[in-house]
Amino acid sequence: MKAFVRKILYWLRQYQYYFFLYSWDKNIYKSEYYYEPLISILVPVYNTKRGYLEKMVRSVEMQTYKNWELILLDDASPDESPGNYLKERCETDSRIRYFRSDKNEGISLATRKAFECSAGEYVAFLDHDDRLSKNALLIVLEALQEEKNRPELLYSDEIFQSKIPGVFSLSTKPEFSPERLISYNYICHFVIVSKNLIYRMGGIRKGFDGSQDHEFVLRACRHTDRIIRLPYFLYVWRLHGESFSKQRAQICEESSKKAILEYYKNKKDPVEEIVPGYYPFTYHPIRRLKPNKLISIVVLDIEAILGNGFQDIYEMIRLTPSDFHLEIFLSVGNNRTKFEIPQSVLKKFQGRVLFKILEFFEPNLSAKNINSIVSDTQGSYVLFWNPCFKPKNENWLYELLQHAQSSEIGAVCPIIFNQKNELIYSSLLLGKKGFIGVAGNKVRVEEAKIWSGEFIEKNVSVISRNVFLVSRKNWDLLKGLDESFQNDYWDVDFSLRLLEENFRIVSNPFSSFVSSYTLKRSFQEYDPKYKVGRSDRKLLIGKWGSSLESDRFYSPHSDLLGSDMYPRNFFHSLQYRVCRRKWDLS
Repeated sequence: MKAFVRKILYWLRQYQYYFFLYSWDKNIYKSEYYYEPLISILVPVYNTKRGYLEKMVRSVEMQTYKNWELILLDDASPDESPGNYLKERCETDSRIRYFRSDKNEGISLATRKAFECSAGEYVAFLDHDDRLSKNALLIVLEALQEEKNRPELLYSDEIFQSKIPGVFSLSTKPEFSPERLISYNYICHFVIVSKNLIYRMGGIRKGFDGSQDHEFVLRACRHTDRIIRLPYFLYVWRLHGESFSKQRAQICEESSKKAILEYYKNKKDPVEEIVPGYYPFTYHPIRRLKPNKLISIVVLDIEAILGNGFQDIYEMIRLTPSDFHLEIFLSVGNNRTKFEIPQSVLKKFQGRVLFKILEFFEPNLSAKNINSIVSDTQGSYVLFWNPCFKPKNENWLYELLQHAQSSEIGAVCPIIFNQKNELIYSSLLLGKKGFIGVAGNKVRVEEAKIWSGEFIEKNVSVISRNVFLVSRKNWDLLKGLDESFQNDYWDVDFSLRLLEENFRIVSNPFSSFVSSYTLKRSFQEYDPKYKVGRSDRKLLIGKWGSSLESDRFYSPHSDLLGSDMYPRNFFHSLQYRVCRRKWDLS
């Protein structure tokens, strides 16, 4: 019942947003553009119903940007009526061009043939039974006016149109997220690509039918970083029984796995296997770890350790495979001394775990204290750990390391559940609740949907200090934490500095922890009533300013006050302003 109510509320919210708040006819018209390339729209056709073809062709003819050509490649359809209709359309509009293959060779080769017939500087992909919004190409054109770093691959949000009239779903997307793309093809439609890029990446290939679009984008991103998201609903994807069948499921999955393996092979990153993700058609690569002699763990809250007789430490070590060696840093302060830690604890795991105890006079660890601790670590990787969060699975460390060992990854965090097995944290979210908030919808794995992304490996902008792993190499590159921060928000600052250095940050749901605290207590610094961190909050705002107001990995269409990834409601703007006033952000 809870899931059903949630679904109804989501539907109502998205209809409200789309029809009353979303600006479909965004006013971007200009009298002229200095760069107006020909855009070739490629459409492989096979036994398409005439009604679908008519709507598809009409959506292209209605484009407000007129410099396009529509390349229709009939893959030897047994039924010749679609071809006859398209021939008629060619006679009325010279921009529409129809070609027919002598034999059926599959969608990849049909798309390649259409590409070979195209003359445009940019190529767009459109399925034979889908359609475009009337401003789709104009919005693309607007994005292409950037001359110095002109985008080479663009993708947009889209609408999933059900076979039931009037029923649809909105699909919103983050900025380019390589880890999410590996997990599943979140980009899908509408994709526009520079012809020059297609030539550089080796053209359109066969051998991946069923997941040819996934393979194409995975390969493209190895050849360019000029990839942008267009946060507009430019594409209507028609969902019906003919779009997909269960018989094709295995073919699609095998094609995607093949493409992912090739992606890692080209990066010289060995993959042991690819296992299913939490949802259908999602994937989780199991990569080979590089040799690691030692992992350093910085315990951020000694009081939690002392309070339960070191049971949290014992449990973490128990859930850590024996081939990992650990050094654990315990810092004591707040009128406690190192003699309060029993020697029996320190000797319990001799040979595998080395405990190091440091004394500080401050009640809480400041950024300066943490820098001092990390300077003493010997491990190749440093885990920051609040023992109020306990590992939930035995592969928690492996899952963090397989991302952290990549030279492109700055840091990685697990997800966190509450005692009811509901997700309470997958990352922090810039702009949420007027400032910064916690991403996590309190849903169970079986209740979540792929579009909300809670249980997908993905890139994020900011992670919490409570649990995250960073390589010592990256830590030293950034010269540790900014020591201007005292107790709070140094994790946000550190995350943003990693992004500034072009590192990616990853949230990995296959490494999970469980919290012994309430959400409010676990992330108290993200509650506007929290006054202790006021000076650090002012420092963060002064340093990063408007960068804190929006999150590149979160859709501008989505709610920043309630459930993550839900469309905004009528009162979102007003409620958001009220929420910001609760924070002392001046």
